[in-house]
Amino acid sequence: MSSLASTRDVLAVYTLGRGITFPAPSMREAAMRLLGLEAARAQAANPLAAALAGLAGGQGDADDDPFTGARRPAAALDLLERLLLAAPAQGRVAVIVEGADLICADLRVGKGAMSPDDRTVLATLRHWATDRQIARADNPILLFSRELTDVHADLREATSGYKAITIPMPTREGRVAFVQWYLGTRAAACQPIPLDGIRAEEIGTLTAGLSLRHIEDILLLGAQAGGVSRELVKARKDAIIASDYTEVAEMIEPIPDAALGGAARLRAWAQDEVIAPLRAGRVDDAPKGVLLVGPPGTGKTHFVRWLSQAVGFNAVALRSENILGGIVGESEKKLKTFFGFVRSLAPCLVFMDELDQSDMSRRGTGSGNPVASNLFNQMLQFMSDETLRGTVIVVFATNRPDLIDSALLRFGRIDAIIPVLLPDAAERAAIITAQARSQGAQIAVPAVAALAGATPNYSAADLGAVVRKARVLARREGRDTITPELAHRALSLIRPNSPATADYYTLLAVNACNDAEHLPPEYAGLLADRTSLQEQIAAVSPDAPRGADGPRRGRAL
Repeated sequence: MSSLASTRDVLAVYTLGRGITFPAPSMREAAMRLLGLEAARAQAANPLAAALAGLAGGQGDADDDPFTGARRPAAALDLLERLLLAAPAQGRVAVIVEGADLICADLRVGKGAMSPDDRTVLATLRHWATDRQIARADNPILLFSRELTDVHADLREATSGYKAITIPMPTREGRVAFVQWYLGTRAAACQPIPLDGIRAEEIGTLTAGLSLRHIEDILLLGAQAGGVSRELVKARKDAIIASDYTEVAEMIEPIPDAALGGAARLRAWAQDEVIAPLRAGRVDDAPKGVLLVGPPGTGKTHFVRWLSQAVGFNAVALRSENILGGIVGESEKKLKTFFGFVRSLAPCLVFMDELDQSDMSRRGTGSGNPVASNLFNQMLQFMSDETLRGTVIVVFATNRPDLIDSALLRFGRIDAIIPVLLPDAAERAAIITAQARSQGAQIAVPAVAALAGATPNYSAADLGAVVRKARVLARREGRDTITPELAHRALSLIRPNSPATADYYTLLAVNACNDAEHLPPEYAGLLADRTSLQEQIAAVSPDAPRGADGPRRGRAL
């Protein structure tokens, strides 16, 4: 807007709530002259100006002029068209219509169902973009909308005469520059905003995903609070994101290194393939997409929280359960909003859990669901964007990799498929220790050993539940430490979640793995004979024929 204002004598901005306004009083006066009117304060004595004000919906007050009174869209656009076509206005005027989605919305109804005023507005905006006289006048027209799809479809067509331009959220450099400029401007006006233990550069980093208007809001809030602190920035950012994106996104809180028990193989992979390349600036070596596969409760979400801390990225989860909407096009719009938010939040980790249960994992051709097909194509397009490599890492998680479309699984979209399997005895001991620490409980070393040795086929979530129960038992008896006896009692009360399907999910994860290096040695050999592996999967499938002793078992795990 500042660029237009510096190259045009008149920049007229129309909004539904304020009518037609101008960035500077001189522009209002210039517009009045171009229309052959006197200045606004003499309007009451000018019959022509008064008539125009009445036409534009003005109230006729002496302090009004035809511009501020022009709030009804049809009347305002008529007045702006007069300004655009005024003979002396050649190359001197620019018009901005803010909130184009409010005055010409895509209601997904036929034009016959639109009100006469709405049809007039649509016809006027279409006329502006194709009229040769307006084009020769060299007076640009800009329509602003938060979402392109909210504007009437006729204005979005390739032949409409309008060109769609996406304005990205500010980069870190842009945010830092804005903060420095804003603080400097306030200081020059003798209204400084103090910084409480934080620098402008850090504010720019912490406000990833926010607009400049949001950042201004944070700075003004800091001025009222006596200073801008790290805690204030984070709290306000969380509130803004919760307000603007709560339907599609949820911020993920990172966890410290000590909170992730076990997962030695995952840690090693992350260090070699993610953390080291990014720290060395080798962004081309960083994965764009990662798929974590394995039984439920094995710590996939926990790993993402740890990785966000280890790599220093923001982390956000897609709320896929809220993506499907009841209105045509609503689901696609929500996913587009989420992807736009992710780009503005970069560098960031994106977590999409239970991928197999969403409409983004398959083409939708089998069910004939066009929405599923559209969402899947949006996902493919996002995952194919090479400009995201090194700044956005998408981590998918699933128990059923066999249900995911192979087009999404190819290298270049998902670069690593990593099994996250049930922990062995050593990993269980590490998980139990980490769980006790995170729950604020003391646990005796013999109790850790007793639990680790007695919990094969227990997931990380199962072990957390056992520790939680043992902590409750200790508190009831007034003890401050979990003893082996309390551990065994807790173990007798808590059962692992679906142990019968653990083998099935484990073998599915092994079969999906695209790099044997990601597997423990006892499983890596299974990839050499895929036919035998498929037979074992069929044998332990929940749908397999069952005898007196339960399902027919495959290879011992």
